[in-house]
Amino acid sequence: MSEESLNSKLKKLRSFSVLIPGFIIVRELGNFQPVFISQNGLDQMETTLDLIQNEENKFQNSFFHNEDIYDYKDKLATLEEDENDKSQFTFFQQIKLANDNEWIWHVCTSEIFHREENGKTSHIITIANPINHLKHIPNKVNRLVAENLFFKQNFEKYTSLGKREREVLRLVALGKSSAEIAEELFISFDTVNTHRKNIKEKLKINSNYGFSQYAHAFDLL
Repeated sequence: MSEESLNSKLKKLRSFSVLIPGFIIVRELGNFQPVFISQNGLDQMETTLDLIQNEENKFQNSFFHNEDIYDYKDKLATLEEDENDKSQFTFFQQIKLANDNEWIWHVCTSEIFHREENGKTSHIITIANPINHLKHIPNKVNRLVAENLFFKQNFEKYTSLGKREREVLRLVALGKSSAEIAEELFISFDTVNTHRKNIKEKLKINSNYGFSQYAHAFDLL
């Protein structure tokens, strides 16, 4: 761990941040407020760091889609306790800048920026870049976000399935018939249909599309 002071690190960051595309934010973990935003970011938000720091939660509420934080808060907590200064995680965040009329997906990477003398992480740095110019990416991001939400909402139901039921779920999602599943798993046709019936009851689904939703969300395919 470097003993370099926070102010010294911020001074160095300020000197080369103009060369980095996207924008950079350094936040204090305690209150999640920024202590540094690159000039590129401030220009896109049409504000100043002083204004942001004097308006408390307005920064997060005005420019960031707050529901997205639930997708990475667990990773953030892990980073806070990590002993490796180079540990990082990547996530998707919707950001609305000054000239935008809608939320724009950004890909963001965060890592530890500074630790206190006791070794506790005090600040993290995040670099954010828009992906709206990559036309196929936002659609993929939306699908990933939808799958993540589905995963969270249906995790308890999914864990109620037994090992064999999960195997049948995967094969149904692949388009296999009951006869084909029976042959592949070395079980009877009637047993397959019993599993299918039980899966539908446990997951509250009534079509093969429901099987496919679960298979994709829980990485069975």
